[in-house]
Amino acid sequence: MPEDMKLSGGILAVVVLFGLGGQHPEAFRTLQAANAMRSGEEADVSILLYDNTPGGTTFGFELPRCVRYHAAGENRGVAGAYNYALRMAEQEGCSWLLTLDQDTSLPLDFLMRMREIAQRLRGVNEVGAIVPHLVNAGKVLSPVRIRPWGVSYLPLDAAGLAKGEIHAFNSGSLFRVNALRQIGGFDGRFWLDYQDASVYRRLHQCGKQVYIAEGLNAQHDLSLISEHKAVAPERFKNFLAAESAYSDLYRGRVGGTFLTLRLLGRIWRQWRKETDIAIRQLTHKAFRNRILRSRKRRMADWNREIQIRVSGATGGRDKDYGEERPTISVCMAAYNGERYIAAQLQSILSQLGPDDEVLIVDDASTDGTRGCVQSLGDSRIRLIEHSTNRGVSHTFEDAIRWASGRILFLSDQDDLWDPRKVSIMLEAFRSHPEVTLIATDNALIDADGNLIVKSYFAGRGRFRAGLWPNLIRNRFGGCTMAFRAEVIGEILPFPHRYEVLHDLWIGVRNSLSGHKTLYIPEPLVLNRRHGATATGRGELKFSQKVRIRAHLLLALAELQIRRVVL
Repeated sequence: MPEDMKLSGGILAVVVLFGLGGQHPEAFRTLQAANAMRSGEEADVSILLYDNTPGGTTFGFELPRCVRYHAAGENRGVAGAYNYALRMAEQEGCSWLLTLDQDTSLPLDFLMRMREIAQRLRGVNEVGAIVPHLVNAGKVLSPVRIRPWGVSYLPLDAAGLAKGEIHAFNSGSLFRVNALRQIGGFDGRFWLDYQDASVYRRLHQCGKQVYIAEGLNAQHDLSLISEHKAVAPERFKNFLAAESAYSDLYRGRVGGTFLTLRLLGRIWRQWRKETDIAIRQLTHKAFRNRILRSRKRRMADWNREIQIRVSGATGGRDKDYGEERPTISVCMAAYNGERYIAAQLQSILSQLGPDDEVLIVDDASTDGTRGCVQSLGDSRIRLIEHSTNRGVSHTFEDAIRWASGRILFLSDQDDLWDPRKVSIMLEAFRSHPEVTLIATDNALIDADGNLIVKSYFAGRGRFRAGLWPNLIRNRFGGCTMAFRAEVIGEILPFPHRYEVLHDLWIGVRNSLSGHKTLYIPEPLVLNRRHGATATGRGELKFSQKVRIRAHLLLALAELQIRRVVL
């Protein structure tokens, strides 16, 4: 296991405070008690108190020296607090970020149990978060399984790696820092409400799974349903706006229809209980907006309000965790490539920034491939080694699983990249935010680097994405492709039971998922063709082409059935 994949730097726990009036926050009190239960050699949990109270807080007790306190000066919401903590966790080399609201009460064995699970899962990179059960007055609040019509609550005995799309409350969640980095942090548009739904949705899109801690329950006082607290109209208004925006962004027409029906049911319940008239009026207004306004207009109104509320937000991200240039992960499958791999890596590394990475999965090479990679001495290279040869598809899948960048490039070991490849493709992603996958043309060279063909796709007809055009002739070449991290959840795992080309699978799944593909008709890769290539392919026989297409259809049908069952 590479050194940077181990649990290094431990856990940063952040407790978000607001309006305490100097009182001892429940989450901090129980977190301190849980931390005191652990032995000295395990004392790798740092604590940050992030205070959203305007003007800060004067505590009626002395903070321990090991606890850091940050006063935001204004209410930045949970998004501002969590992004501040995430940036701190990255700077200090923490592997995990524990997020807590001030009203959560933790059991004494909470940190010990969560840390043990994190250690056990350190090599399972697809796990993006570890969560306990959160309960309130005996009622399970979190986690939940997402259904087309809403959610279903997971029972208290649910444990382990959960299947399907799982959401949980942020409070009590232990997030993998690399997973949060890949999704760009916490979305500043959901500055207070629906932040948890937003982060878990994006983790799911990036192929990250949720692990439910065995038998670990925490008490949480949810202000929106608390019997002890009256919900302020302004807070309820923000909740309704975030609820509608989240549905418009992520739930589609079916989810939007069920939200409208839920609002209708909420109106009826509030009438029966004679809820405060201001709250009822806000619910009526939210229902009318769903009925009378288009999705485009609703989103425009919401974005305008958020821009006013979240000062300095850029592209929907909080200013404490914004980034102009997305991080890049180059995913390379390697096998017996010592002759060419150093030159290919040099053509790639010269185009990358200090925060980018090249993930090389060596598929049990028998030559000096690993030595060639290590001799470059570049800290941006992460070498993962297979103990046995597993094949190209498994090798690329492992590289994609370990990636932490927001844009993933696929690379063969023996090609050469055009010096403009990264800049051209990043600009295309920036100019077309709706595009999730980009493919380009490529030139062909022989084993000695001599040009064979200037344009590989010139003779293959117009590039077309989608299933049916690519059943006739595959237009997707893995070495020319780059895609956003949110595609990962749609393409992994690869269908290893069937003979399906990984690049064809990625391209088709991207289209069938409703995502957009862009083709750049410029050869930005010199694709080397030679007898010993590990990932390149010569022209397939007709029988092989038919079998691959048939297997593709079978794999797609099996995936759809499995998702319906879940």
